[in-house]
Amino acid sequence: MLRGWQWRQLAIACSKTSKTGSSLGRSIATSQSSCWPYSSSTAYTGHTEVVIALGTNQGNRVENLLGGLASLAQHGIEVLRVSLLYETAPMYLVDQAPFLNAAVLARTDLSPLQLLYHTKQIEKAAGRDLVTGRRHGPRPLDLDIVFFGGQDVQHEALKVPHTSWQDRAFVKAPVADLLLPEDIVRGWIRESHPDGSVMERLLQAVQHWEAEGGEQQIGQPGLCRVMPIHRQIWELGHSTHICGILNVTPDSFSDGGKHVATAGTAAPVQQTQQQELQQQQQGVVTAADDKQQQQPPSEQQQAASSSNSTAQPGIPTAAAEQPGQPQPQSAPSTAYPASVRGSINVDVSAAVDSARAMARAGAQLIDVGGQSTRPGSARLTVEQELSRVIPVIRALREDSELVHIPVSIDTFHSRVAAEAIAAGADMINDVTGGQQDPNMFPTAALLGVPYCLMHFRGDLATMTQAANTTYSCVWGEVGDALRQRAQQAVQAGVLPWNLILDPGLGFSKTSEGNAQLLGNLQNMRREMLRGVWGRMPLLVGPSRKRFIGKLTGQRVGSRFIMSHCCVDCQR
Repeated sequence: MLRGWQWRQLAIACSKTSKTGSSLGRSIATSQSSCWPYSSSTAYTGHTEVVIALGTNQGNRVENLLGGLASLAQHGIEVLRVSLLYETAPMYLVDQAPFLNAAVLARTDLSPLQLLYHTKQIEKAAGRDLVTGRRHGPRPLDLDIVFFGGQDVQHEALKVPHTSWQDRAFVKAPVADLLLPEDIVRGWIRESHPDGSVMERLLQAVQHWEAEGGEQQIGQPGLCRVMPIHRQIWELGHSTHICGILNVTPDSFSDGGKHVATAGTAAPVQQTQQQELQQQQQGVVTAADDKQQQQPPSEQQQAASSSNSTAQPGIPTAAAEQPGQPQPQSAPSTAYPASVRGSINVDVSAAVDSARAMARAGAQLIDVGGQSTRPGSARLTVEQELSRVIPVIRALREDSELVHIPVSIDTFHSRVAAEAIAAGADMINDVTGGQQDPNMFPTAALLGVPYCLMHFRGDLATMTQAANTTYSCVWGEVGDALRQRAQQAVQAGVLPWNLILDPGLGFSKTSEGNAQLLGNLQNMRREMLRGVWGRMPLLVGPSRKRFIGKLTGQRVGSRFIMSHCCVDCQR
């Protein structure tokens, strides 16, 4: 922390310096060669890549970090990359709340002292006491300059590289996220000049982090990778988070028809074992998710029991299954005309009861979907989908038993995602990975909520065709596609700590391909999702899917144990 006189001196120095700051930059080194390797006539005056560490342990920590990121741009500091998010124990002064920590790779044309001045202005605006606050004490926002290009800065107000970065795991972990494999291949990031490039510093930081154990340090006391959701902080990597699937459709696999009253039709009936075996023999469905597995003869058919898909931030996870339970009869929703609802009435009370049952069984996230994604299912209009999911999401948010449970909206429409979040949902689950709606990535970035990006080929009508289910190496191609889509999402503004990757079991894959993918998820992480992409949480959904039945010969209602085994083998 700067002393009062140092703060005033810094402000005066910066106010007297031009924006390029070359004269100030040369003056802040104890010797010209220690900070500026070139003579004064050739001193570097271009853009400089910088690494800034962010921390907060007061107030709304997530909002503090988001505010800090926004303020950097407002102060002329271009943010190029953002790390994942970490919760860490305090150092030095341990009697205080845990911190949230992140790091950014940025670019600026400010001098080192000017950059320091602007970071202190951002801290001050966030409410930090820069004069009398306790050193290493609680703070709403802390911004530390870790690296300034390839330069060494020695000044009474600033030393770069940061003197303590090698001793702080809460700095090294997020800083390691900033270096990508392609940077190493290319040899630079944005700036190639030795003084402007932070490449060598980042390489040094990553090597230091890996020498101390790298990823093995995550989850140790005082250092957790986390994801914020629904006013909660979920720890990733050492715990399984269970996702319960709540379909508001007439024809979804497992619970289709349970939460709707189809107009003018008889009650749905359960598919018999003989019918399922006939479909298996005929190969009617070769790839499907919980909402795709069987193609009923009509939209009015209903499968045997409710399903919980498997959600796992940090490691592949499995679903806790909810046995079929009788649902109370209640008045269906009539907030939308039948032409908009897609010929169904939403039974909101039945949906809430199912969500309660899943929460009691251990579900930590309820995923609400109105669009059936079984192969060949009819595609709804945005208005039809909204009419199905919005009443349910509102009811879930108003239910006292479910107030603490995050809600996800399963949709590939950006408008549905936005309105669902406004209605109380906390996360977007997009089975198409942003491919069906070009506005999805920008919308997810603007909403600032977790976004699950799934691997998917083709569309609802074509995803089971050979062109979309044929791979030379299924886990390699799926991993490469996930990495590319994740990169595009981040480029659109989605924060890396809000991204969840889903390999898409049951979508655009044969039963054999699903099994191969499931058995090679760790290889996919290690070989195809290198760098920060491999540290993002995976959502894995094998729950009672078709490929399990094909491999084991088990009916849908008998696939509970194998569903769990599919996930347990990945842990």
